[in-house]
Amino acid sequence: MAIDAGMDATGHPYGFTVSVSRDGDHWGGPVAQVSGRSFTQDAVFSQHTARYLRIELTAPGENPWAVNEIRLYADGPDAAATLQAERAEVVRGAERGEAATSVLGQGDAIGFRGVRFGAGADTLTVRLASGGCGDCALRLRLDSPDGPVAATLPVRGTGGTDSWRELSVRLPRTVTGSHDVYLVATGGHRVAAVDWLTLRQAG
Repeated sequence: MAIDAGMDATGHPYGFTVSVSRDGDHWGGPVAQVSGRSFTQDAVFSQHTARYLRIELTAPGENPWAVNEIRLYADGPDAAATLQAERAEVVRGAERGEAATSVLGQGDAIGFRGVRFGAGADTLTVRLASGGCGDCALRLRLDSPDGPVAATLPVRGTGGTDSWRELSVRLPRTVTGSHDVYLVATGGHRVAAVDWLTLRQAG
């Protein structure tokens, strides 16, 4: 589960618990306990069958808590599907737009949890827009934003951050199984805005 409760730099929660119930009357103990100071916070817990979700604030921020969005995830997405950047479960350093991200700079990242690779993927394709910079790239990392690099996609200028183009790169090794997947920008302050990505077997 991801919860977006950030109104400004001080309005996000510093801690909360998550509980679930089948009927809304009987609740067990919390299935997740979260602490931290970020606009969007993730609560990770084992799969449950429930109709009701309860979130209890355990550590308020400096300002009242205003929840903008709650997202629940079960099985992860298929790697061969189109992973829309605006639906990324993790967005670090950039802004989530209605149809894409803002321009990612050095160290900024978007991430998708539990992506299922099935028989495997050996090609990364990203639809992006970029003004271009000499050594700019998007790195595909597995399992964490600092995890192993599965591919590096050099970013060429597309004609500006409103001009979109698909760029692809072959992975050195086929990726199989299930992984958290992160696309991390490197090489400049304005690397690229991202619309979507796919991970598939080459035709």
